[in-house]
Amino acid sequence: MDTLEEILKSASSILDLSYSLPTGDELTTRTNFANQAIKDACDFGKLPDFKKEYVIYATGATIPLPADFRELHENPRVWDTAWIEYPEIEAEEKYEKDSADKYSYVLGNPQDGKYLYLNNFDGGTVSIIYQKYPDGFATLTDKCELSSSSYVVQRIVYYVLYSRGDDKFPLAKAESEKILANMMSRKNLTAGGQGKVAGVKFNNPLK
Repeated sequence: MDTLEEILKSASSILDLSYSLPTGDELTTRTNFANQAIKDACDFGKLPDFKKEYVIYATGATIPLPADFRELHENPRVWDTAWIEYPEIEAEEKYEKDSADKYSYVLGNPQDGKYLYLNNFDGGTVSIIYQKYPDGFATLTDKCELSSSSYVVQRIVYYVLYSRGDDKFPLAKAESEKILANMMSRKNLTAGGQGKVAGVKFNNPLK
């Protein structure tokens, strides 16, 4: 995976026709754009790049979730000679359910913490596959969390062109969204197809 420094240099090669690291306010601005690009990807959908598993032995129905928990990637499961699925519902839907039904819902917020509630749960091993919040870039040596750093490059180009009022910014935006859609398609692959990403042509929006 490319580092933030490599990503910024790649963006500069398009924007400034020079494979070099920006300095001063431009470095700060483009770093912020890189972090915004990661957030945009996270908001776009459930990417495999942000998928994590949290396994815990719980004795109660209410389970505190990891600090980086954003949302469930799939329904949680409980082990009882086989994995039993607890479908996720909205909390208010519980009033329409039977007390014996197995279901789950998430409450809370990033500030106070989030927790998972499992109905009709007596304790056991719980597997929670979830989408995490992105870490982003804190230093120039931090590596990109996404499988395609070219998305971040194109997104930076888009933001810079937009801020400049350059009428070519829609081209850069469209290119970044095409790369992101390609990354999203990976989640539909089987385990044997992981890592197979269809080729995406890299276009310079300034041409």
